[in-house]
Amino acid sequence: MDKVFLIVIDGLGDRPIPAFGRKTPLEAAKTPNLDKLARGGISGVMHTIDIGVRPGSDTAHLALFGYDPKTYYTGRGPFEVAGINMEVRPGDVCLRVNMGTVDDNLVVVDRRAGRIDDTNPFAKKFNGTVVDGVKFLVKAGTGHRLGIIMRGKGLSSQISSADPKELGVKLKTVEGLDASKEAKFTARVLNKFLLKVYKEIKDWPLNKQRVKVGKLPANFMLARGAGVYPELPSFFDKYGLKAACIAGAGLYKGVAKILGMEVIDVPGATGKPDSDVAAKIKKAIKATHKFDFIFVHIKGADTLGEDGNPEGKKAFIEKVDQAVAPLSKLKKSLVVVTADHSTPCALKNHSADDVPITIFGESVRDDDVEAFGERACAKGRLGRIRGEHLMPIIIDLMGLAQMFGA
Repeated sequence: MDKVFLIVIDGLGDRPIPAFGRKTPLEAAKTPNLDKLARGGISGVMHTIDIGVRPGSDTAHLALFGYDPKTYYTGRGPFEVAGINMEVRPGDVCLRVNMGTVDDNLVVVDRRAGRIDDTNPFAKKFNGTVVDGVKFLVKAGTGHRLGIIMRGKGLSSQISSADPKELGVKLKTVEGLDASKEAKFTARVLNKFLLKVYKEIKDWPLNKQRVKVGKLPANFMLARGAGVYPELPSFFDKYGLKAACIAGAGLYKGVAKILGMEVIDVPGATGKPDSDVAAKIKKAIKATHKFDFIFVHIKGADTLGEDGNPEGKKAFIEKVDQAVAPLSKLKKSLVVVTADHSTPCALKNHSADDVPITIFGESVRDDDVEAFGERACAKGRLGRIRGEHLMPIIIDLMGLAQMFGA
C-alpha cells in the first residue's frame, strides 16, 4: 500500500501582483521541485468548501480530511484548545483568542498586536479568573494566539464573536445567537471578562514597555469561534489509515488530535515564516515506518499574505520548494501538495479563490501540466474539485476504494 503525504501550504493561493508582472507569488517564485511534482503528477484547482465561499482554516481542513463542516463543525475554539493541550470537559465552551490592539474608544488598531510573539504573560495573569461563577482557563498558543475555556454551569456556545475581523471599527459586544438564557448568560460573562482584561492591561508595565520601544500594546483579547468539543468518527475508523500530523500552530494540531491522528513534534516547527520546513519534511518521511498517512501543515505563506508582503511570500514559497525536494524521489508513495485557502496579499485575508493542487505518484495518470501554479494547475486533468473530493481521490489512488454497484 502506498504511503500518503498531504502537504498543505496554508494560504498559498494569491492574485496577480503588478510588481511581479501580474504573476502571483507562487508563479513568480523559483519552484523547480514543486514543478517536478506537477510534471510527474495530475493537477487541478480546488475550492476547499465551495465556489464563492471563503474558507476558514478550520472548516477547510475538516473538508480536506473528508468531514463535512456543515455536519461536524461546532466552532474554531475546540480545535485551538485541543492543539495546545488544554483539557476539555463536558459543558465547557472553548474560544480562540488573538491578543490585539485597540485605542481608547475600543476601535481595533491591529488584530495581532503587531504580531506579538509571546502571550504567556497574559495567559498567566488571567488563567483561573472567575466571573459570575464561571472559571476562565487561559493558555498561550503560537505567536499572538491564546486558547480560552469557559467552565461553569449554564453555559452555551451559541454566542457571537468579539473580533470584528476588521481594522478601524469598534469591538463587537458579544451577544447570544439564540434566545436561550444560557446564551445570554455566557455572552454577558464573556463581555465582563474581556473588559476586565482590558482595564487591567491597558496600562500594564509590559504594555508601557512595548510602547516605549515602538511596539503596539497588546491590550485586548479578541475572542471568537466559541464551540463545544465535537464528536467525530476517527480518521482511522473512516479510512482504515494510521495518520500522523506535523504542524507548528495549535489549530492544525487540534484538528488532527480531534480526528485521532498522532501529533509528531518537530524542533524548529514554529508555525511562523521562520519555521524549519525541511525538518518537517524529513520527519514526515521517517514517520512512514509507523504511519500510512502523514499530514504536513506549513503556515508561513498565509502569515505573509495577511501581512500584505508579496516579496516575503514569494521567498517563503521558494524555501518550501527546497524543503520538498526529497518527496519526488520516494517510491510507493502519493504526494499531494495543495492549500487550505488563498490569502491574497492585496486582500490581507482569506478569499474564495481556488487553490492549486497536484498529486504525484507512480500509479497516478499524469497530465501535461509543466509547473505548479494557480494558472498552470487550472489546465490539469484533475479539473476543478472541492475539498470533500480529495480523500476519495486519494483512497482510490491507493487501491482501497469500494466499488459503487455490482
